[in-house]
Amino acid sequence: MSSVAAVILDVVGSRNLDDRMAAQRTIAEAFAQADGLIAPVRPAWPTFADEFQVIYRTLDDACAATGLVRLALADGVDVRFGIGVGESREVGPGATGPVLDGDAWWRARNAIDEAEKRGARSGTRTWVVGEGGVQANVSLLLRDHLISAMRPREMRIALKLIGGSTQQEIADSEGITQAAVSQAAKRSGAAVVAQSYELWLNREA
Repeated sequence: MSSVAAVILDVVGSRNLDDRMAAQRTIAEAFAQADGLIAPVRPAWPTFADEFQVIYRTLDDACAATGLVRLALADGVDVRFGIGVGESREVGPGATGPVLDGDAWWRARNAIDEAEKRGARSGTRTWVVGEGGVQANVSLLLRDHLISAMRPREMRIALKLIGGSTQQEIADSEGITQAAVSQAAKRSGAAVVAQSYELWLNREA
């Protein structure tokens, strides 16, 4: 059985949600946006009111997709991710999706627990357990710090830059000037985040 990257998402402060169904829809839409750039092995599905699972082919794909989902939730809920690298197998049907087992999922559960502990004192929202986790976590700590410090508009700017929009197109959609977009992108780190995705998307070019 080949190795995959299993991802568990849960909502930060889920007990304070006013509308869980609306939050689920928002998260599903965020994953759908990420799927446009990074195809999962199995698209995200809800497992509980505040939890989703998704499988990616590689750790790189999982790390990149989770960042996109966070940016797509600029005006929505705050979420965290646990990524586990290892084996995944389906053991039967569930109420909302398949029931999966394998060390990838045990590692993902340990990873999300670690993300929760670290997030209590920092902007950490993503953690990896498994092969490649040490190197990935170094980058994820820095990425999460940038994204957690962004305002909603800055997160939208980052996502639109990643998607290929020009600064003028972003300015028109946000109702601000191109200069304001440029300043916000530089000040917040949105431009750097977008550049990192450009490198990732061109990694096989």
